[in-house]
Amino acid sequence: MSTHSSQPAESQGVSAATSLSAPGHRGSSRMLESYLGDVEYLLREGLWSEAEPLALALPHICAALSHVDLGSSRERFLEWCEAWVRPSKADTSMSVPQAADLYRLAVEHGADLESLPGAAPVVPVRPLRQLRLRRLSRAAPARRRGALTELRDLHCEPTREACVALLGAVRRWYSDWAARDGTVQLNLARLAVLR
Repeated sequence: MSTHSSQPAESQGVSAATSLSAPGHRGSSRMLESYLGDVEYLLREGLWSEAEPLALALPHICAALSHVDLGSSRERFLEWCEAWVRPSKADTSMSVPQAADLYRLAVEHGADLESLPGAAPVVPVRPLRQLRLRRLSRAAPARRRGALTELRDLHCEPTREACVALLGAVRRWYSDWAARDGTVQLNLARLAVLR
């Protein structure tokens, strides 16, 4: 099974040559897992105002990590959402927000790129800084990682449903594609060593 069948390399801004070729390699990013764990914790605790902007920034983070320039834009946000946000194979009852709706919610919750001049990709500095801070922070006490279906039961509005859908999409994106993509891994390493 090709790891690029879910999303064409052209829309990711990388060529197949930049992808790592370890077919069975399933890694994880401590920085990304910590970020996702924090969002899940905030959702479970009902801290919506803190969780929603972090979750709605995830498409910008993933789009930026997928490109050599670490840039994101409205178009890259929408492309990433169209490729990765879908119901899980285990739970097809979950409704999935459309990419345009996710972008609208992101703008409403401050997860948009304020400095975005037209359609030109820019580095999403604030979301990437928040991701990087998860790497630099002290190890949080062990938190029980809840199932996404558990989180879905907590939602009572479209924004919370979108957050749950994005958490699943990011995990799927990382395990199915980004864990083996050279550009993503290089960008994560670059973020990890920034001072």
